Amino acid sequence: MAGWEAITAKIRILCPPLYIGAAMSNGAVSEEEIEAVEVLRSKGAYQDSLATSQSMLERTEDCGSRMRLLWNIASCAAFLERNDLFNQAMDELGEMPDPSFCQAIASMNRAYAEEQLGRPANALAILDMIFDAREFEREDCRIPKYQLLLFKGEALIHLRRATDALEWLDNAHALYPSSDSARNEDERRVFGWVEPSIQVNRANCLLTLDRFEEAFRAASEVLRWTDDDLATLARQYMAECRVWQGRVPEALEIYADLERRLPCRLVDEERIQAGITKCMSYLEKRRAISKPS
Repeated sequence: MAGWEAITAKIRILCPPLYIGAAMSNGAVSEEEIEAVEVLRSKGAYQDSLATSQSMLERTEDCGSRMRLLWNIASCAAFLERNDLFNQAMDELGEMPDPSFCQAIASMNRAYAEEQLGRPANALAILDMIFDAREFEREDCRIPKYQLLLFKGEALIHLRRATDALEWLDNAHALYPSSDSARNEDERRVFGWVEPSIQVNRANCLLTLDRFEEAFRAASEVLRWTDDDLATLARQYMAECRVWQGRVPEALEIYADLERRLPCRLVDEERIQAGITKCMSYLEKRRAISKPS
């Protein structure tokens, strides 16, 4: 299953109102330095990102800079399972302007970490607490809510609750049904990141629920927005839909395209080969039956 690549390094996009008027240029820490540690985190270098962020935090009193650094520290601490550092970051975020919002963003990071660490039930519990607090119901919080809905859908998929997951993924899609529904460039950019993940996860759910044509259409949507690993996974789902529908020649065409894209971190090559073998066996049986006696 494709998961969202954590909250983007450009975390200011998630909450533009908090950055209006923030005196970033007056801090002792530059924008480039903060982006660098966020990129480190996005690449999985949590320990390095954490240590550098802690050092930078000591160098600045700028509110906007400290907010981003604390979010980054909280996220790294969650992945490193350092509850002490996560709680410390949460306490400091509680002293920021709009503290409940700041802490909700950190909690969303933690939920994502829990899901990625193989604890979807923990992730779901955290996400439910965030939803219950209704912090992201504000009109200026559509982007974090969009991602939150996706995260909950992904957690439910890991818990094998396909019907429930599909409902939350559909809710996420309803926020931004198309790129035209985005109100500004930031929202269009986030739509471009999130929509492929929504659709590939919808395809997963629909395939599980034997809704094969709908699953095929959802997976096809992924190809409209990206050509990365998610698109490779989407092709796997498209091929499997056609197999289940008995449209084996179409499935083999998709599998042939898919094979050219391997290896892929999101796709099990043995599963692909098993699918191809199944298709070839089906065609051989059909040919044997059709031979005159």
